[in-house]
Amino acid sequence: MHRFYIYLTAFISITTMPVSAFAEIAAETVTADAQNRNRTHTINSNDLHFDFPSVNYNHLIKQIRTSHTHLIQLKNENTKYLDENQLNSKDALITIFIPGGLLYAAVRKSNLEKAQSELAEITKVMDELSYDLLAMQAKVNTLTVAHLQ
Repeated sequence: MHRFYIYLTAFISITTMPVSAFAEIAAETVTADAQNRNRTHTINSNDLHFDFPSVNYNHLIKQIRTSHTHLIQLKNENTKYLDENQLNSKDALITIFIPGGLLYAAVRKSNLEKAQSELAEITKVMDELSYDLLAMQAKVNTLTVAHLQ
């Protein structure tokens, strides 16, 4: 009887598991297999074996450019939000005359400060990606490896 419950539980879990879960499991397996296949095996003069991942620089450059483009869009949206939602005289009147106005002003100011910090972070990441893109384009198809002597 105990075995019947195990089989019943397995059957229910398989039949009720969403198809997306199977797709995720299959994708993880394919990704792991691809990572194992894309490796470069080298041996140095002291018979020391190295196993490095192979890098498709053109694909990597394309991904960096895509991420950079996405960050430009985010930066533009964030800048537009900051321009449209600056504190003005209307907000001052709301703060002074309406009950709860101080809370309103605090929330508005907090949202603006959060947007400004996000803008700073986006700019920082964009600068890093620009530097990485330049470095990748300068060293396309070259790999520098350090080893102990």
